[in-house]
Amino acid sequence: MLDFAKVRAYYFDPPPEDPERIPAREELYARYERERFEDCLLRGGDPEAEGLGPHGSLIGGPGKPLTLFHGFPELRARLRPLPLSWFDHSRGRTPIMPPGGLEEAHAFFASLSGAYLAGMRDRPSGPLLRRHLRSAELTRQARSRVWQLFAAIQPFDLHRILPRGAVSLYEVARVMHVADIRRADVTSWINQFGVRPTRPAG
Repeated sequence: MLDFAKVRAYYFDPPPEDPERIPAREELYARYERERFEDCLLRGGDPEAEGLGPHGSLIGGPGKPLTLFHGFPELRARLRPLPLSWFDHSRGRTPIMPPGGLEEAHAFFASLSGAYLAGMRDRPSGPLLRRHLRSAELTRQARSRVWQLFAAIQPFDLHRILPRGAVSLYEVARVMHVADIRRADVTSWINQFGVRPTRPAG
């Protein structure tokens, strides 16, 4: 159950940025509504006429027009992946090799390229797309491809990247940082595998 009082509190008084904290669901609702309000202003719209922010029921309360979303805020708000150090451990560094080996991994990435990058000029092959995801640095074109992949990917395919792609958790988290992936459902997926680094005693 969503705590509306917390959503309103987070809207008007958002907590400071903390890359090591996973935000609460209420915070994501507040963040998404602030993003919608700000986007409306940027495009020259009227937040009051559109019932956004304090002009809608979610933030303004029951006396305001009903706040309507065209998608779940926890899936659409912008969210950063946890710091890369959270994925830098032995299991995070070890890729899962699918039963068919690299041939199967390359075929899997070829299917992702066909499904999500079909309209792109010079669409990458399966091996090249896999290489992009394993790279610590990306060219502008490669970054655009990775960004588009994660902007469009559906959960069914997202959840198959680790068991089918022969890429490590660390590599996927790293490329998400490099390509500045902020899609909340994608970053929530990678964040679930993060492990807080142990701090030296003393």
